[in-house]
Amino acid sequence: MLVLCVLSENEATRFSAIGRALPDISPKVLSETLKNLEADRLISRKLYPEVPPKVEYSLTELGRSLIPIIGELISWAADNYDVFVKND
Repeated sequence: MLVLCVLSENEATRFSAIGRALPDISPKVLSETLKNLEADRLISRKLYPEVPPKVEYSLTELGRSLIPIIGELISWAADNYDVFVKND
């Protein structure tokens, strides 16, 4: 969900920019996550024929349709935070 949220903020985003936005994710996990999201058709990957290669990721129409639902889930979690946090 975090990768999708980062991609929703820009038209196209490079791998390094996603990594900077999510500093707790390792490059290996980020790479796998992007591959899975692409396989699920939630994001697209565009490779530019340059040296060094330039790759950008962006949400597909299907991925964009998921963003409002993620927003609702985040709002629900924020509204119900106290229910799930135990106070000792």
